[in-house]
Order: sequence, then C-alpha cells, then structure tokens
Amino acid sequence: MYNNNKLISFFIFIMLVNFNVANASTIEDLQLVQILKDDVNGVDGLGNPRSVKVLSDNSKVFVSSGDDNALAIFNLDKNFNLTFSQVFKNASADINGLEGASGVSYFDRGNQVVVTGFYDGALSQFSQSHSGYRFSQSISDGLGYDRVFDSALPVREFDSLGLLGAWDIVKTNNEKQLFVASYMSNAISILDIMPDKKVTFNRIIKGARPLERDLGKPITVALSPLNDELYVLGFDGHQLTVFDRNDKGDLLVKQVLKNAVAAVEQFINPQKIVVSPNGKFLYVACAGSNAIVVFQKEMTGYYRFLQAINNSDIGGSGLEGANSLAISSDGSKIYAAGELGVGLYLFSAAVDGRLSYKNKLLSVHDNELNKISSLTLTNDNKHLLVATGKNNSLFVFKIKPI
Repeated sequence: MYNNNKLISFFIFIMLVNFNVANASTIEDLQLVQILKDDVNGVDGLGNPRSVKVLSDNSKVFVSSGDDNALAIFNLDKNFNLTFSQVFKNASADINGLEGASGVSYFDRGNQVVVTGFYDGALSQFSQSHSGYRFSQSISDGLGYDRVFDSALPVREFDSLGLLGAWDIVKTNNEKQLFVASYMSNAISILDIMPDKKVTFNRIIKGARPLERDLGKPITVALSPLNDELYVLGFDGHQLTVFDRNDKGDLLVKQVLKNAVAAVEQFINPQKIVVSPNGKFLYVACAGSNAIVVFQKEMTGYYRFLQAINNSDIGGSGLEGANSLAISSDGSKIYAAGELGVGLYLFSAAVDGRLSYKNKLLSVHDNELNKISSLTLTNDNKHLLVATGKNNSLFVFKIKPI
C-alpha cells in the first residue's frame, strides 16, 4: 500500500464488559473500570481506535476509528462509565472525510468536534444540536486514496490545503487555531476557528528553512503549555522541528533536532510527543528505535538531548513500535506503550526531567494489553483510557491515590 514499510508497521491504521473491582493491575494505582469492544453490546465505531479525547468536565468521550472510518461518541456518568451514544461513518451518504479517521479534537466546550481523515486528506467538523451531534462540514482537496496513495503521478500542484495524509491535530489554548500534521503533504495545515465556530483554512507550512528543507513527513504536532512553541515530529526524517510562535500566531523555525546529529540518539520514526507542564522537557515515543527520547530546554531556549529509554531499561521487551505517551498534570508520571509490543509502562519523571521505570501492566482479567494505539489521561488525572488499535477495544482505568 505504501512505499515505506515502516509506515505500515508503526502507524498505519493499525463486548462491552463492566468490571467494578479493585487491584486489577500490577501498576498499583490503576483500577479497571470498564472494557468496551467494537460490535459488542451495541458499541460501534471502535474498529482500530486511533485517538481518544475526553471533555474537561468528564461528560463525553470522542474516539476516532481508523478501520470503521468513523467518529464514535460516548456519554459518561458520575462513576466514569461510558455508554455508547452516536457514531458517524463515511459509509453514510451525507458524511465524508472520515476514511482512515485518525486525530480528534474538540472546542467550544465540546460543542464542536473535528476529526482528521488520513486517506481522505480531510478535516471533518461535527456540531452539537439539541438532539445530539451532526455532521457540519468537511475540508478537503477531494483527492482520494487512489490519487494520493496508489498513483505515481505527482499531486503537489493539487495540494492546496496541506491535508493529504492528515494524521494528528491540536488546538491552541484560546481555541482560535488548529494545527494538522499531514504525512503525504509533508506539511502542517493551519486552520482558523471563526467567531461562529466554523473552521476555515488559513495557510500551509511545508518547510523548516533555513535549517532544514522540509518537515520530514510529519505525523504528530503539539504545542507548548504557553502556546509559544509548536513541535512537529517528522516520521520519515527522524526529526523534531521546533517553531517559535508569537501572540499573533506567526511561526518562525527555531531548531531542528535529528537522529545522530548533535548527540541525539535512538530518535528513529518519532511518533508521539508530550510536553512537561513547565515546558522544560519534551518526551518523544520513537516507533523505529522502540524508545522514549527526552529533550531538555536550556537557558538559551534551545533543546538538547537528555536521555533515551528503551527495552533494555524495562526488562527486555514491551516498547516495540513505541507510539503512545500520556503525562500527568504535575509532570511526575508518564505512561507509555508500543503498538507492536505488549503492556502499559509507568515511568516517574524527576525534577531534572529524567525518566525512571516504575512498573508495568501486561494484562487485565485475561485480556492482554497489546496493539495499544493511544493513551489518554483525563484533565483531572483520575482516569486513564487505553485504546488498543487492531484489537478494537477501549480500556478504562481509574487512577487511585497512593
């Protein structure tokens, strides 16, 4: 399907059961609440879940599905039990842009939800009404899978939006802009959120000049806590591009970190990045090197390589295809997983940013935790949601105080 076999291995879209039991895991602070499975007990839209977002008031959960080509919406009760509510699929006649649904985000207190479609090269928007959510619009160049992924003909001249192979999405704190990392466009697409909450295209960022020619085929994008820096992970280029961002939203390339350059190690196929709450440390899951790489911000404002954690640090295996990270609000704990490995791994983060391996969870109630595609911590740090890609399931854990 792709010329890059690593792409297939590491980030291609790769029964509802209730348990209210304690001590469900070997990670001491996790208690299993619920397991949801696609096409079981009325649940739909969990075919290869790629991204999960929880409303800040813990009232709803949004899940993108790479194989169902869907957005699934769940309601939450006071005990954090999920109940299936709605699903939107590309198969519907009046919905488009969800083929290979990957990234998901929300704004306007959850009244607006946006989803990236990797194969459709699209950003789809859904709006809440009195009767639930409805499809609002899809932003796309209209170039389908055959034209973009299965043709030798160039598409650059038709790529006006920078959304081809749209994968990840992030919003600014003030909810005025969205950034989309697009693998096939080799670009970041910037979109504006208008006062009426409609999303409109702004511009494309395709290069890192004068430091680097391009963005290394980006699949992940993140913002600093103050939104004064934008981070772009280039999967094929094994690079992290750092942009300075001012109050007006202008971007200026500040730094490009690449594997085997300036003492950077094990930075192969970076796939997920999280930022410490104080903005001093960057933690990157690297699928190609089965590693978590840590960068530290120096007084100069530039980043330097600090540490790399790999399978040798956690007992020999588990981080294969490292692709998922979640960081606690105080920056003291990081959960990690690899889509080609087995298990959920807990690390402590010291004040100097260095990680120390603490514990792991390999299975729960005879369900092996493998093929993990995303990890999501709630804003209050009381629950962790674990999506398991090709296992078509979503595990919900309560984080117990220790």
